[in-house]
Amino acid sequence: MSDLRSDAPRTVALIGGAANNNEPADPDNTILVERRRARRNEKILVWTLRVGALAVFVSVWAYVSGNKIVDPMMISAPLDVAQAFFGQLTDGVFWTDVTATFSGAMVGLVTGAIAGILAGVVFARVQVLHTAASPFLTLMNSLPRPALAPIFILWFGLGFGPKALVAFSVVFFVLMTSTMGAMKSIDHDIAQLTKSLGMTRTQRFFKIEIPAALPAIVGGLRLGAVYSVLGAVVSEMVGAYTGLGQRLVVVTNNFQVAETFAILIAMGLLSMVLDVSISGLQKLVTKWTR
Repeated sequence: MSDLRSDAPRTVALIGGAANNNEPADPDNTILVERRRARRNEKILVWTLRVGALAVFVSVWAYVSGNKIVDPMMISAPLDVAQAFFGQLTDGVFWTDVTATFSGAMVGLVTGAIAGILAGVVFARVQVLHTAASPFLTLMNSLPRPALAPIFILWFGLGFGPKALVAFSVVFFVLMTSTMGAMKSIDHDIAQLTKSLGMTRTQRFFKIEIPAALPAIVGGLRLGAVYSVLGAVVSEMVGAYTGLGQRLVVVTNNFQVAETFAILIAMGLLSMVLDVSISGLQKLVTKWTR
């Protein structure tokens, strides 16, 4: 009888252990695995759609040009464009043009972003100043950038200055608008809470306003990066010694359609490099502000 009693707890423990083995070891770990699998499947789907869309586009393009539905002199062919693109990669003058465009775009992006963010902060915090300057800002922002390029070229010549200034004029207003919108959209209850806690204006600015506005500012910076390349190219197309814009004008005037598309691809890739770089910064800022 005593042996049966001594074996009973051991039997219950074994049964309990067997039951526990049938249960998930860690529900949280299972959820993480499912999330990772879902993200992996989503990435596979995204890349499948991207590659599929590109393949369809190139196939239609090759069919249209190969069967002369549209004159090949007007749209060239995918293979000719690819050959022209890789041919330019081996051309030293091409890289001189890339450097000229990229440097002008970067200087315009950096200076325009700094000035635009500072102006947005000032106008958001001093409403009277923004109200007074609003008509002039609207007037300047409404000016077409290609119309500004000849004036800048007249003032500063055909060198580096005009393309950087045109890029600056685009980026400045993008960042100013993004910064002002982000600063003014801070929750009213949070603003009242900071006042009730006795926070100074400086403390509110650095601890509440700037962290809340950073995601929108970096988002505006991504848009400004693309527009900075556009501004530099527009200025080069009007007049420049070097640059992708000037190169584009030359090959277009010579009816070199494949080279024209190759240069457009190079411009797109240049914008993508800037966008991807700032996108990484946006992810860091988003994690920091959470």
